[in-house]
Amino acid sequence: MRPSLLILLLTAPALASAQDYEQRRAVSLLVGPGFGYTNAIRGDRAETGPGVLLDVGGSLTVGDDRDELFLLARGGLGEAGRGGVLISGFRSFFGLDEWQSFFDLGAAVRLFSGTWAGPRLGFGLRRTLTDRTSLYGGLGLSLGFGSGMRVDTEASIGLQWSFPIGSR
Repeated sequence: MRPSLLILLLTAPALASAQDYEQRRAVSLLVGPGFGYTNAIRGDRAETGPGVLLDVGGSLTVGDDRDELFLLARGGLGEAGRGGVLISGFRSFFGLDEWQSFFDLGAAVRLFSGTWAGPRLGFGLRRTLTDRTSLYGGLGLSLGFGSGMRVDTEASIGLQWSFPIGSR
């Protein structure tokens, strides 16, 4: 068998499915509550405790319709919710059905209760409700450096409203 024919036979299923796949671009609004816990060390003083959180933000699909860049503004009450936080990163979704898992890689910057900045990891599930709305829930962990050292953990849920901006 000729090598070029073998390569064509091996890649034909992938090429056929790539032609059926339509890339969808969208911007999304993200809103939801959460719960967090923080451990912070500032000099010789430790701050530890829970908090309730509220996230408001948006996302933009990149690459294919399962990847997005996101930006969230977070506020809240309690030790973990004190001050404002900006969270930004890359989120990748896995699964093609109505249930999908996701993984976040990004950064968090705490603005008002001392300046803290550092990496953030997250993961969770998203359930598609309609073509434009989804329900998501996840867990996250962020480290902060600056006004000492800080570790924040969070659990959150939310709604995502997507608005198509065209296709390629």
